[in-house]
Parts: sequence; C-alpha cells; structure tokens
Amino acid sequence: MPALQTFAEIPQPPVHDAMPHTAELVFNIFIFIPLGIALAIAIRHLVKGKGPLLLYCIVGGALAATFEPIVDVLGLVYLKEAGAHGTFTVLDRTMPLYICFVYPWYVGGMGFLAARLFQRGISMKQLFQLWAVVGFVDIFLELPGIIAHTYLYYGHQPFNVFGFPLWWAFVNPVMPMIAGALIYKLSPYFGSSPWRLLAVIPLIPMADGVANGAAAWPMWIALNQHDVSYVWTYAAALVTLALSLYCVWIIGLVVAKQATAATGLPVLEEAFA
Repeated sequence: MPALQTFAEIPQPPVHDAMPHTAELVFNIFIFIPLGIALAIAIRHLVKGKGPLLLYCIVGGALAATFEPIVDVLGLVYLKEAGAHGTFTVLDRTMPLYICFVYPWYVGGMGFLAARLFQRGISMKQLFQLWAVVGFVDIFLELPGIIAHTYLYYGHQPFNVFGFPLWWAFVNPVMPMIAGALIYKLSPYFGSSPWRLLAVIPLIPMADGVANGAAAWPMWIALNQHDVSYVWTYAAALVTLALSLYCVWIIGLVVAKQATAATGLPVLEEAFA
C-alpha cells in the first residue's frame, strides 16, 4: 500500500484532454515535411549509387521512436491520446502519428548529417555550435505542437518558455550527435556493402538511449517527486545542461579535428550531397 500511495503522488498527466483534430492534422503535415525531404534525398542517393546509409539511418530513427513513451513518462510529457490517430503503445502510452514522423529525420536523418559533418572535418568549437543549432531546431519543431495543444509538459518544469521546458533542448541534440559519432567511427568496419551497413540501424536507437540516460536523469529524478520545489527542478536542469555539454565535449574528443572551413559550421549541402 505505501508503494501505491507514493505512485499516486507522482505528477500525473491530464489523460482526459482530447486531441484537437485540425491541429493534429496540421502538425502531422508540419512534422512530415522534413521526413519527406529526407526520404527524397535517401532515394536520390540510392538512384545515384551513393548507398543506403541515409535510408538505414531513417529506419533506425523510426525504431528509436519506441523510446518516446519512456522519456515521456520520466520527463512528464503527455501526447494527447483521446481522439488522436494512435500508433503503438508502450508503458500504457499510445503514441500519436506524428511521433512516427519526427524520430526518423530528427534522430536518424540528423545523425546521418552529423556523421557527414564529422567526416568532412569539424572543430570542437563547431561541434558546440552544431549542438546549439540542433537545439534550436528542436525548439522550432516542438513549439507549434505545444501551442496548438496537441501535447503538453506537466509538473514543475523549469525554464518553461511558451509551454516548452528548455532542458529538453539541452538533451535532444545529443541524440543525433552520438548517432553521428557512432556512424563516423564504425563506418570503416562496415564498408560499403548494403548488407554490412544494416548494422547502422540499431546505432540510432542506441544513441537515443545513451543521450537520455547520460544527461536527462537529474531531471527525471527531480520531476518525479511529490510536490517538488522549483528550486530543485531548476537545479536539476542546470546539472542536465552541464551533462549535455559534457557529452558534446566527449563526442569532440572522438570526432573533432581541423575543419576545412575557417569559421562557422560546415556547409550543409555538402553534407547531404
């Protein structure tokens, strides 16, 4: 009984909130656009004989979507289920369709992009710039869905800007960066064989799990307390920020080298070419 009582005191999601149909449709289209672009580039790579690496990264990103219910429960996010176009269910959370659109390109596609940038040459400074840029992409990605009330963050979330707790933008960019570092270092062992390159696919969900487990755990602990003070959640968010930056530095020890560009990030068109 005490265990059940403790569970009941943990902040609970507003499960009775309904998904707004028009907003869901618009957000699905918004999220699918970058995936459609990534798929088009992947097909072009196949047609031009450049290999299936990007396609495999997209597939790996789709598998990484299975982590979403886990981080939702631990990080106090609720993707509205009532009236939504549901897909798979994990931990009693049914994921709406847009989750199946976002992970393939954000974790998988951007993991491919990161690997290409690392291969081209990237300095430690540029690596931190990349982390910041991908973090802003995350903010741009999430705010429309939050404002449209397709999902929400609950509990004592720190650094809450228009409903989006910025600590998520500290952690989320680390996912594709770890994926890119794994692909970059392991690709020589895979070679160019399409069959051997299949080993890239599980690297994407691995990177998702590593990034969240490495940097988000202070927030998970702080948020899942009864009547926790904002003092503690803000303190945990600062620790999560520090851990996220530490992860980027560790990645830099593996991938950073003299970049071909003098300043700024490498040209993205070259990375996807």
